[in-house]
Amino acid sequence: MAQYSFLATPRWIGLIVLMLIASIACLFLGEWQYGRYQEKVAAATQLTQTWDREIVPLEDITGDENEWQLTSLTGEFVPDSQVLLRGRSVNSLPAVHVIALFVTERGGEPLTVVVDRGWVYQEQAEGDGQTDGFVQPPPTGRMTIEARMRPSEDAFDRTPPEGYIYTLNPDQVLAGIPQDVTEGLPPVFDGRFTMTEHSDETGAPQPYPKPSTTLGNHLAYSWEWRFFALAALAVVPILARREAQDNAWIIDGVDLRELDLTDEEKRDLGLAPKRAPERRTPSDEDIEDDILDQASAISSK
Repeated sequence: MAQYSFLATPRWIGLIVLMLIASIACLFLGEWQYGRYQEKVAAATQLTQTWDREIVPLEDITGDENEWQLTSLTGEFVPDSQVLLRGRSVNSLPAVHVIALFVTERGGEPLTVVVDRGWVYQEQAEGDGQTDGFVQPPPTGRMTIEARMRPSEDAFDRTPPEGYIYTLNPDQVLAGIPQDVTEGLPPVFDGRFTMTEHSDETGAPQPYPKPSTTLGNHLAYSWEWRFFALAALAVVPILARREAQDNAWIIDGVDLRELDLTDEEKRDLGLAPKRAPERRTPSDEDIEDDILDQASAISSK
């Protein structure tokens, strides 16, 4: 293996280490994409299995496994508890989600829930520079609303402007509402509810469309990254073989490619494959002699 001794040089050791690191990184990226694919599959499965189920009472909502379950809430909105959620487009349009607190009952005990009333265009909510923004406040009085359960989102480590929130996390929703409004409220449900009803009044939030169940390209991307991981490993033997072939032409510091060698000389030096012996096609005389020899051998027995 002397022809591959160059693999022990710093240049090649560096290349081998680099390709190993690249291969491992590609494997991790492939696993990450596959994880995203599994998340999409789980979310799509949960949506399709739950979306068309019949409405259930709030007591039957036990946790994240009930995501998208339709339920009814009887109670009233907390006055002055409305806040806006930025950065969530709807149908690829800039939108603002309208959030408010709702006091209801569960098992005979009062409970505060975060209700997403729907969405409005961002320009409507925040104005266009010439007119002020406007979002219809929640209705007053006792009522029954229908809404779908959604899990709580992760907390967001950033302070939003007054009247806004950055995430649908119950604790951070309460933190975005004036303390004199939230003081004395019943315990807060660990989750949120998205209303399915809407009002035709001007400025009223609109309901959200049914989420898409498409899985995206994550599975294809995961296989692409795995292919890149194999390709990174294949780079070393391919380049090493090419360099070994190039080095074979250099003998005692002389590059034989610069010399006008004949094919026979190249074969003698091992730089070209040896020529296979030519197979002579037998002539008619050879065939006739062979037949006569076989006939003579048979007659002599």
